[in-house]
Amino acid sequence: MRKQKRVHLNLATHPLKNRRFFFLLSGVLTTLVLMISFAGGWTFWKYSNKNKNFRNNNAQIEEMINDAKRKELRFSTQIEDASQKYQKKVDLLNSLILRKSFSWVEFFSALEESLPASCYIESLAPTLNENNQMEVRLKIVAPSLDELLKLNQNLYEKDFSGIRIISETINEAGLLTAEITLFYERTF
Repeated sequence: MRKQKRVHLNLATHPLKNRRFFFLLSGVLTTLVLMISFAGGWTFWKYSNKNKNFRNNNAQIEEMINDAKRKELRFSTQIEDASQKYQKKVDLLNSLILRKSFSWVEFFSALEESLPASCYIESLAPTLNENNQMEVRLKIVAPSLDELLKLNQNLYEKDFSGIRIISETINEAGLLTAEITLFYERTF
């Protein structure tokens, strides 16, 4: 007798389909979702640690900046206190140095070269002002106004500044006497 093969007929309204393909597809998709989730979680963990490190570094840098600002304020206060404490002594020493180092030879040479041959100096009163300039008050005797103007021009050429003629009078000999103020800046 021949063996008969059995045929399974599914007469249901929804017949069964090959499930292996669906299991394979769902397994691949599940594996893919798990790999993406793992990669995303690892990336999140990695960058959250870096973010935490950056925050810690920023906090340390902020603390260092605040500490530097406190030190700067403390040092500037100390400098200001020392400046106020020693300012008079420094000014006194600087004025002594300036007076000592002032070249009288250069000053008188420049003044002599500026003076026309027909004029002469009757009086001279120099003072050193706070701007390190020699302020000079002169009484000049000149035969005429032209000679006095020539002196004024020569003084400007010799780098005297602030030249002002304060007064002019004619003396007993008929010569013009002029009182002049000017500044002579010393050069180092």
